Amino acid sequence: PISPTHRLLGRVCVCVCRVRVLGVSRDLRDAMTVLETLEALKDSGYSGLKVQSLRQFPAEPAIGREGLVQWHQSMGRFSLACPLDEGRLTEADISVQLSSCQLQVLVKDKPVAAMSGYLFGTVLPRLCWWRLHRETTKRRTRGVDEDWERLSVVVELAKAKHESWERLWYSKEMKHPSARSGYAWTPAMEAAQDTVERTQLVELNHGPPQRSRQMALEDESSEGGGFLFAPDDLCIGIDTLQDRKSITVRVHFEAEALAVVQRIVPLEELLGADILDDRINIFLHGDQQNPILWANLSGKCSPKQSTWKLTTSDTFRSRQRNPAAPGYALAIVLMKHQDHLGHWDNMFTTALQHPLMLRNYDELEDLIEALKGDEEDTVRLSHEERLDFQQRLSSWKEERFEGLPGAQILPRSPEVGFALSNEA
Repeated sequence: PISPTHRLLGRVCVCVCRVRVLGVSRDLRDAMTVLETLEALKDSGYSGLKVQSLRQFPAEPAIGREGLVQWHQSMGRFSLACPLDEGRLTEADISVQLSSCQLQVLVKDKPVAAMSGYLFGTVLPRLCWWRLHRETTKRRTRGVDEDWERLSVVVELAKAKHESWERLWYSKEMKHPSARSGYAWTPAMEAAQDTVERTQLVELNHGPPQRSRQMALEDESSEGGGFLFAPDDLCIGIDTLQDRKSITVRVHFEAEALAVVQRIVPLEELLGADILDDRINIFLHGDQQNPILWANLSGKCSPKQSTWKLTTSDTFRSRQRNPAAPGYALAIVLMKHQDHLGHWDNMFTTALQHPLMLRNYDELEDLIEALKGDEEDTVRLSHEERLDFQQRLSSWKEERFEGLPGAQILPRSPEVGFALSNEA
């Protein structure tokens, strides 16, 4: 009989092999999502299929200990755990409160000193959560071994900035930067102060928040936690570099758009990449059906040696709304397989990419704002100017930044991903 592992592997191989001809929408859609089954293959004990799933950006130091608290971090998250002295506690006995810069843990309304204080950096409270970790062990009491439950409170923090923290707690004598109030020169500046919002402690959710693209679409009051973003909201360019041993694929972001994204969700909760020995898939979480780039390599790479990082680049700074701002790019480095070292004439045999940002959005925005202002103040535009703006708006057509040379740019479909058809 055929084992579940081999049936699943067969499905993977069939889907991968079919993506050789553009225009077969179902096969391509299956292939772009087939990496989701790789974890099931690993759970089945199959180790022959090599894949590198890039999800977290390494940070230094990666782990640490401060007093009773042990912690580990990536560039987007900070996880800390502290043992509790009291036994027989339930989640109802514990309260975890958080602001953008301060953590406070209470057990039966008493603060836990080891888990309370100002944080080294800032966090996004609505994406943070906690849990009670229970570990059954044995301890000797009066010469007799008895079962004992060791409890620890674990807090998962989502960083507000893509950065490493040197330590857990803010230890300088001055007040935490996020808890300071700027000097208000005018009443308007005073009203704009958000110090209270930044420093107010709120009750943290127990357990990870339930998040999905569908939930974000249905909840109009929510910012979506990153699930409402699409590649053309922030990507302005894709390019590649190579040397004898490696290939680098770079996805370039518009600086202002990237800043908006980071105020809502850590980048490592938004970005993802899967690397096989002969293909690469770069996508946004919650929008995997519309990858930023899906491509077949013209040679082989060593997936497990693949790395990624957020870096700066001037290549597409001229495409930014503010060209003076630094340019940022996601750089994914693939190490060429030892049998495929040297220069590759072509990086990819097939490359499919998402449309990039609009290059003429400012023109559309100006037209809309002018007509909107004219509705509020009818003397702002003359009759001839109004007709001109209306005609220009009706004839406006989107123009997008050029993508990766040689890549097939495909329109997105909100339901099934790339809108492929036999006519594509």
